[in-house]
Amino acid sequence: MSGQIRNRENRAAGEIQPDYSDIINLPHHVSVRHPQMSRAARAAQFGSFEPLRDYKDALAEERRLTDERPVLSEEEQKKLNEMVAKLAAETAQPSVTHPEIRMTVFVQDEKKEGGRIEEIPGTLRAVNLELRYLVLADGRKVPFRDLLRLTVERPEQSF
Repeated sequence: MSGQIRNRENRAAGEIQPDYSDIINLPHHVSVRHPQMSRAARAAQFGSFEPLRDYKDALAEERRLTDERPVLSEEEQKKLNEMVAKLAAETAQPSVTHPEIRMTVFVQDEKKEGGRIEEIPGTLRAVNLELRYLVLADGRKVPFRDLLRLTVERPEQSF
């Protein structure tokens, strides 16, 4: 039975099924104007689609907790200032070996109010009293305002 007769019979019975016999054996079209797309580029068109990704990220950021900046008492601040002054005098002398220190600092969060308390070990290279920060041997700079606790590896000079 030819495709056209079968098609007419299916339409008469209320079943509409397309018959592609007129185009099924035609050669695949290749554009002369546009280069053929790679498989990877074609697959990328059908990649995952997540329209609410940014919304989910915003919700996760909102739920993330931060700590408040601790406020040091006057006595704690005075001891910390004395320790920094001693370290500044020590590191100013070229013959002195650089002390190993451990600092507890407040790290301000970049995205929202508050931050986190972090302990940073390192070797103190210099103390900049003018700009008010400590310089570690690895190049990191820790502002005085972020210092909460400072310990030198020598027990007699710990705060």
